[in-house]
Amino acid sequence: MYALHDYPEVPADWTNEFLKEAFRKREKQTSILIYVENQTINEEAVNHLIENIPKMDQSNLHLAVKLFDHLSPELALTYRNQLEGYIDKALWSLYEQIVNGTEKEVMILYRKTIQDLDRVNTFQHDLYIQAKKLASSLVQRGWITKTDIDRTMKKESNEKWFSFEGILTVYMIGLLKLDTYIPLLAGLLDRDDDLLLEEVSVALIGFQSDEVVKVVEPFLKKQDSIIYATSVVENIKTDFAVQVLINAYQVTEEIEDQDLLIEALCHQLSMEALPTIREHMKKEYTSSLVEMEQAVYSYYRILGEDHPELDVWRRAALEMGLVEFQDAVTNVNGNKVGRNDPCPCGSGKKYKKCCGK
Repeated sequence: MYALHDYPEVPADWTNEFLKEAFRKREKQTSILIYVENQTINEEAVNHLIENIPKMDQSNLHLAVKLFDHLSPELALTYRNQLEGYIDKALWSLYEQIVNGTEKEVMILYRKTIQDLDRVNTFQHDLYIQAKKLASSLVQRGWITKTDIDRTMKKESNEKWFSFEGILTVYMIGLLKLDTYIPLLAGLLDRDDDLLLEEVSVALIGFQSDEVVKVVEPFLKKQDSIIYATSVVENIKTDFAVQVLINAYQVTEEIEDQDLLIEALCHQLSMEALPTIREHMKKEYTSSLVEMEQAVYSYYRILGEDHPELDVWRRAALEMGLVEFQDAVTNVNGNKVGRNDPCPCGSGKKYKKCCGK
């Protein structure tokens, strides 16, 4: 689940099985509920949550309830009676407007939400999610055209900083799978704007294309873009992506960057990466940027490969609380925050791409 956290093509049936396992085995519940958040929550999954949330331990309740934020407005309204106590009252009005509103009404609300985001002094994650739901609705109904996208991106690309309208347009490019924008999106990877970079990464990953890997490859070799570039390539599960990561590793000298690339290779779950990973683990030290023992231990176990250091890596991971995840990160309790967990600052981004940079 850790390796597939940002991969967009995990079958919905897997999500249902993950949730069943989470409610069957309490020791797995925390890690499953955290790492399933980006996967498809369909009608069957909603029913699993509705049935089991009332029986849950309070310590993990917030993780399960948070999954309802990812429902489509249509699905949420279908189960409104059962979900009233879990979804904020203000959202129901938004969902009604998204589902039943006219093109003009939804567009006006979308523009107003963008204005509200621009007006506040600090980033409002909940408001931004509302804007994304409105943007998604505009795309699904065909109320945003490629001409609209072209106009906005032409204006935004010439600015030093993307506005919220520009960032949401990047999100819509990903939804529409406009592959003509792949080079332009890749060219944004060295921008200094984490919210923009998150949407650029998601959009590029969504193409699941070797064309993306090809244009992102140069950014794997730049200090100011390697984190997001690596995130993109590690989540495009192709042989070419594996080879590009290996090539980037071979020309990279900084240990921190090498660790990022090795973790990405571990997440590819490819036998082709095994010699490179094996050689990297002969180094005397690694950086603090990656929980390397967890990554390589998981990689070897999933592929069924043996290694003389396997037990050592397992013990190291256990000591860090990374294999037994219930002893690791729970942001509400103020314990250690993992690199891929939601940042406790409330930004909505992963810790490694926010306060953990």
